[in-house]
Amino acid sequence: MDFRMNWPRYKRELNQFLNTPLGRSVATLVFLWFALSGWLFRIIIFGTWVLPFAAPFLIGAVARNTVIEGACPACKRRFIGKRNQIIQCMNCRAVVWQPREDFSKGSANPDIIDIDIEEK
Repeated sequence: MDFRMNWPRYKRELNQFLNTPLGRSVATLVFLWFALSGWLFRIIIFGTWVLPFAAPFLIGAVARNTVIEGACPACKRRFIGKRNQIIQCMNCRAVVWQPREDFSKGSANPDIIDIDIEEK
């Protein structure tokens, strides 16, 4: 979580370093090592021959893990949304999905609405 929150700062600092003469030298040496050791060509071959066949499966797996769908228990209308956001039924405005604090990974049960009720 800390890395994700500080990513813009890390990116800015890396860009500032790479704009210095020392940073350009380091980037050039890393690129030359990468090219001369054969890793650059291995990655190009992998990207050319393997990724076009694996990409649809990878995209499908990511989509299944980040999207939730089901039916509203009140009006039975279908809903689709991201797992990390609160989803309301477009028809009756009932909350049909509310993520837990630990980023819930459970599957959606269309007959259960998980909400917290606060009494005043």
